[in-house]
Formats: sequence, structure tokens, C-alpha cells
Amino acid sequence: MGRVKCVKDFPCQQCGKRGMLQILSINSMRVRHYIGIDPDTKKSKFSYCKQTPQYVNRILDNIKTDLTSTDHCNHDLNNLKSSLELNNNGCGRSLVWLGHQPPTLTTRVQIPATAP
Repeated sequence: MGRVKCVKDFPCQQCGKRGMLQILSINSMRVRHYIGIDPDTKKSKFSYCKQTPQYVNRILDNIKTDLTSTDHCNHDLNNLKSSLELNNNGCGRSLVWLGHQPPTLTTRVQIPATAP
């Protein structure tokens, strides 16, 4: 998974509050809770609660069955659920890196022969 997938208004397994579910990888999921503004930096502060894949899959299944087939969110949840069920190959690298690589410096630059 290259991008973080998110689900709004997700019930947290740890504290029971609703927050933003963030799926970082197939085994790393968390719910982000807004705490407030940091008085020093004036930036938003968040707390995070770790979620188990079993809990997340069960809740997503319940949400999916509650939605009607005409709801636009249904397609997004189907894609999210299917991407979670994909076999993880254990490699976090993108397949883009397997494409063309530039030649090395020695193949691009011809070193002139020195005169005796």
C-alpha cells in the first residue's frame, strides 16, 4: 500500500470515541483523535489509538452491509476492504522502481586515454 487509506467517523477499539481510521499497511491501523491546538506552535494536536486488523475488518463489514448499493461510499468501502484482503508480499517498495534505471556514471562518461 503506497498511500494511507482513511475512513471518517470510525469507532475506536481502544477508547470507544469516534475518529479518523488510518490504514497505514495491512497490519498497521490506527484511529486519530483531535485533541486541540498546541498553544506554543498553534498547530493541531492529535492522539492515536492502535487498532487490530480483525476489529477493523469486522467494523468495515458491518458498515458495508448497512449501506445501500446506490450509496457512493459503498464502492469506496468495497475497494478498501478488497485492498486489505490482498496478499501482502512483504515488500514496501513501489513497482515503479523496477522500471528503467539510468546508466551508471562510468557508462555515460568516456574517460579519455592519457598520453604517455
